[in-house]
Formats: sequence, structure tokens, C-alpha cells
Amino acid sequence: MGRPPERNGKIRLADVAAASGVSIATASRVLDDHPAILPATKERVREAAIALGYPLRDPAIAGTRRSRTRKPRKSGSICVVMPVALPAGSRLANAFEMNLLGGIGAAMRDRGLDLSVSAQAPYDDASFERFMQIHPYDGVIFLGQSQFHRGLDILAGGPRPFVVWGVESPDQAYCSVGSDNFAGGERATSHLVGLGRKRIAFVGQIAPITTAQTRHSQLSERLAGFRSALAAANLPADLTMLRPATSGLQAGSDAIDALVSSAAVFDAIVASSDLVALGAIEALRRHGMSVPEDVSVVGYDDSEAARLIQPRLTTMRQDPILAGDLLVGKLLRAMDGYQIRSERLPTELVVRASCGARRNPD
Repeated sequence: MGRPPERNGKIRLADVAAASGVSIATASRVLDDHPAILPATKERVREAAIALGYPLRDPAIAGTRRSRTRKPRKSGSICVVMPVALPAGSRLANAFEMNLLGGIGAAMRDRGLDLSVSAQAPYDDASFERFMQIHPYDGVIFLGQSQFHRGLDILAGGPRPFVVWGVESPDQAYCSVGSDNFAGGERATSHLVGLGRKRIAFVGQIAPITTAQTRHSQLSERLAGFRSALAAANLPADLTMLRPATSGLQAGSDAIDALVSSAAVFDAIVASSDLVALGAIEALRRHGMSVPEDVSVVGYDDSEAARLIQPRLTTMRQDPILAGDLLVGKLLRAMDGYQIRSERLPTELVVRASCGARRNPD
């Protein structure tokens, strides 16, 4: 059994899956003792986890004791919360968040548990703490941490377990599950560089929020990957257009309008989401530019819209089913009193027509 590479000294669930020759979802279900997994597979995954030092749910196997700070769960009631107040007229969730809710719901159904979705959104640290105190759920899944990173750190290890869909900072005290956004932004940009594109712009949607919140976000990680790829290719990374807007479509459209009005020269777009990419494509056409002949475009998420627009959108795929399964599995382990670790999930570049063929060198 080979030992997979470590990242920053941490063993991830993905490492256990690779060492035992199963998917990440299967490894997660083995650690949750899911009855649908064959005994031989369970044994192989557990042996890999023990060899790598990854914590197991079963204390007899892991050789660890149950935490004394939490009581075992009694009912398994779980609530999903989106902890960002939405502007008037905006949607409850974007396309990826709706798919992620579906993944969470599927994972709960597989385990015979019910799921609640809260329509209440905390708006500051005080309301965040009140929310955690008054709601009766045994566990909570937060879709995004935004400005509540500090509050989540304070509540970590408290009486009510929770997990977060979002980024991971080196010093955070709580468990988060999220895609490897840096690698995703880097790969999307490198693909465009490989096609011969020289002036690549990053466009994205930001909320009217604090700079600190923007730094602790999936957007900031994708942008960092974008800049890393351009630096590696000795290309300029000065075209960054982040727009506060009520929708990703509007943010993408506004970003292109800003680029054109400033007479910026650009031949490719890396968008922070598929909706932003679609808004950018619409605006490019409005300004008389064709995709991909004049401008190549890459999105993020691989939503249904990416396969319906013409030309079909090249994008970075995230797996909401796997993400939902990991969020639920980790939360249930925490509710049983065991320590859980943050997890980064790989993304996949899906190449479609919006990038075009490789350009001839200048």
C-alpha cells in the first residue's frame, strides 16, 4: 500500500481514498460505518487510515478516546444555513449552492435522516451567536463563512457541532470542506495560457462587504491561482474586474463594460463562476466581440447553464454530490463526539468550445 503525498503535513480523506483504491465518497462512508459498503472494502480503507494516521470514527480501531467536551448525538437533526443576508430581490442561492443543497439532501436521505434549511441569516457576530443558541438542531452546516470566520472560530468546540462549506485558513479552529480553489483558478488560467492567450482578465462578483470578508473567500483563492499561473508564464496580471452586483450575470456584464470603456486589451476571461462567465459572454457579443475567436472564456462550477449556452462553456467542475456527502459525514462524526478535519476537494477542467483551438504565436 503506497503512501500518498501529504499537503502541508496534513493527511486528507483524499489521501486515504487514494491509498485504499476507492473514491473519496466511499472512504467517507466507510468512516461513517455505512451499511452499504462491503466488509472487505471497509477493512481496506480502515487499514489505510490507520497506516496514514487519519482519525477513525471507531475508537477501538483508531486507538483514541471519545471527546469529553461533547455528548453523543441523540436525534440527528441537521440544519443548513446560508449565513449571508441577501439583498432585496435576489435569489436564495446560486446554481452551485442549489446543487450542493441537493448533495447534502441525498447524503441525509442515504442515512435515513431529515434535513432542514433555515431562512434566517445571521448578519453580525452577535446575531450569529444568538442563532446558534436558540435553534434546536443537533448539528449545523453553513454554506459559506464570509464575515463570520471569527465567530465560527469562537464557537468551534462548543456544545453544538457544525461544519462549513468554504475555504480553509492555516489557523482556523473549525472544520471546513471546500474545493481546491487555488488549484482551480491556476488550472483554468494555465489552460488559456497554453492556448496562446496573452492578456487574460479575471472577472468576478463580490458583495458590498468588507475587505476582510473578500480575503477569506473562495473568490480570493481562485484569484490567487489566476495570478500564480500568469506569474509562472511571465504574463501581466493587471486585469482584475470584481463587481458588486445582485447576480453573477450582471457582475460579468458590468466587468466587460468596464474593460471596454477603459480601452483595455484582452483576449481571454477567467470568470469566478459560470453565471459570471455567461454575463461576460453576453456583454462581449453586445460590444461586437466573438467567443472564442476574439476572446476565450472559462467559467467555474460546471452548472447546467454551461452546457446549454452557445458556444458551450469551458469550466472548472466541482462535485456537489461528493461535497454534500463529506459535509454530512463529517458533521455526524462531530455529533458523535469525534474530532474532524478540514478537507479540500479536487476540481476538474472541462474543456468545451468557449476557449477555441490553440492560437498561433505572435
